[in-house]
Amino acid sequence: MENKNSENLRVGFNIIEMLLKLSPENIKKIFIPANRNDDRAVNLITMAKRLSVSVERKKSLTQHPEAILKNEVSLGLADLKKYEASIQHQNPTFLVIDNVIDPRNLGACIRSAAASNAAGVIINKHHCSPITPLVRQVSAGGTEAINIFTVTNLINSLKHFEKLGYLILGTSEHADSVHTELNLNKPILAIMGSEEDGIREKTLEKCSLICTLSKNKTINSLNVSVATGVILFEIARQKLV
Repeated sequence: MENKNSENLRVGFNIIEMLLKLSPENIKKIFIPANRNDDRAVNLITMAKRLSVSVERKKSLTQHPEAILKNEVSLGLADLKKYEASIQHQNPTFLVIDNVIDPRNLGACIRSAAASNAAGVIINKHHCSPITPLVRQVSAGGTEAINIFTVTNLINSLKHFEKLGYLILGTSEHADSVHTELNLNKPILAIMGSEEDGIREKTLEKCSLICTLSKNKTINSLNVSVATGVILFEIARQKLV
């Protein structure tokens, strides 16, 4: 019997397909529901076998496939600094998650970061949901497609990027500047907070610029995952021009 735990277990077609594309060597085994013979299940089996990844049918599964990883890698501040040094010439964008407790919102934010080609996601360990199976599921493969760094002292991390010349960008419905009016074509950290409380005050104080995403006077606040997509894709658009 395979030894499974929440850290090395991945569930769902999107996540497993992403793993097969990016790091098949880290997959120990894939389990397919015994009752599924549809095209998606068959295609997943074919893809796994082509990459020499072990596949097994499992009667106890009825809907979603599962994958067991060989190693679960946790990335911290030291890894972040090393990674940033290797890509700083690429005008990178990092998403910073501060004070987002809802795992569904976190998963959706990570999905937007991966889809917008952000360089990575930085999570404040003590003020954010951990990366749970639900986060992975909602991210639709995003957690496997992008580097996620968990830091214990976000303020010190921001100071490091500030010294490197990064724009530390915060968002607030009370800000005067709209994101589309700003020059975002530069190395940047985009910080997102919870929709209830926003970015924590200590974090907000470290922002070199704060913008709003809407000038609508009736409704000018967005769900954090929607807001994340809005700001990240505007940054990506400007960097493509």
